[in-house]
Amino acid sequence: MTKERILLMARMDVPSEIEADWNHWYDTQHIPSRLAITGFVSARRFVAIEGESRYLTIYDLSSTEVLTSDAYLDLRDKEAALPPNSFEAITRTLPNFARGVYKQIYPQEGEYRTPDTEILFTPGHDVPPGRDDEFKAWYHTEHIPAMLNKVPGFVTARQFTAVETKLPPEAGRVDSSPKYVTLYDLESADVLRTEDFLRETNSPWSTWVRSWYTRRFRILARRIYPKL
Repeated sequence: MTKERILLMARMDVPSEIEADWNHWYDTQHIPSRLAITGFVSARRFVAIEGESRYLTIYDLSSTEVLTSDAYLDLRDKEAALPPNSFEAITRTLPNFARGVYKQIYPQEGEYRTPDTEILFTPGHDVPPGRDDEFKAWYHTEHIPAMLNKVPGFVTARQFTAVETKLPPEAGRVDSSPKYVTLYDLESADVLRTEDFLRETNSPWSTWVRSWYTRRFRILARRIYPKL
């Protein structure tokens, strides 16, 4: 039986007047309270170099059951009861706040070891009905192999699809995350400007798929937690 690999992703923008204090709270309180729960395997946080969201947090989880565990639900209840001026309450109302739960679909085998890299590149996509099989075939047999094998600087690649089972919502927020998310660990932000990258992203099949998928976001970001 294939081991379940789950990703919890949150994206948001933060007003400059609270940014410094909010960042300190996020790193010293918000993330540690989750990593203390069994099943939260790791956490990384990023600030955008370019893209549709300013901040990005990703948690690797051992299973979706972590998000229905007593420990997690107790934490969510305590945070939901905090006053409206708390950072927990403020975070749920931040501009462009979005939260998604995903299961890994590529690669299907093998352990993922978080590399000691600083840069993350992540696109999110929606796909029209009836196009999922071709989208995944393109991604898994052409696009990701080309990035890893033909573009120096691509270190790892993982693709995820949204979990369809009903999970506890983020305190009143409607989830508007895309169906597919891909995470690439990069050696440098300059990788996306190389001739190798531009060549491999413009194959005939890539051009065809781009004509019908919807790219919901494209974020190039620098890691800020844990610090290098």
